[in-house]
Amino acid sequence: MDAGLYRSSLPYRRDPHDWNTWDHYESIHHKRIDEHPFIDRSRPHTLTFTEDAPGRAIDLTGLVYCHRGVVLEVDKRLETRYIGGLRKVRGISYRYAAWLPNGHPVLRYHNIHFYDDDYHHRVFDPRTGEEVFYETLMRHQFPTLSEVIDEIEVVTRALEGQE
Repeated sequence: MDAGLYRSSLPYRRDPHDWNTWDHYESIHHKRIDEHPFIDRSRPHTLTFTEDAPGRAIDLTGLVYCHRGVVLEVDKRLETRYIGGLRKVRGISYRYAAWLPNGHPVLRYHNIHFYDDDYHHRVFDPRTGEEVFYETLMRHQFPTLSEVIDEIEVVTRALEGQE
């Protein structure tokens, strides 16, 4: 297993999922998705932001198509609040699941267990679909969406040229 995949050893850093203005969050999201080199531009992503109830939460859901045939499913929830007239958001629930067209999983990240502050990270051998790595993370160790895509690229290097 590539030592670079171990996120549980990351030292404390500012929480990348903490409060941010909505405008800033949304512009960074679009910039990273539009510019990430591992995203397959021949297949447009289906990511959409949906407000479940005005002023309460925003969901980001959809698929991102990556090179080497990898599909990344994103299901993310942002809580919202207003401070000084500015709308702010922060991530509270995450599920990233990447797989290949043959059905083999590539990786999963999530914190979808209610009342559980654990963030789970699983990596699979993309050739066999067998789980090869598991760790539990703290919130500040949990990756951003672009870091998840970076990891997918690393995990699938063995598939280079098999697209």
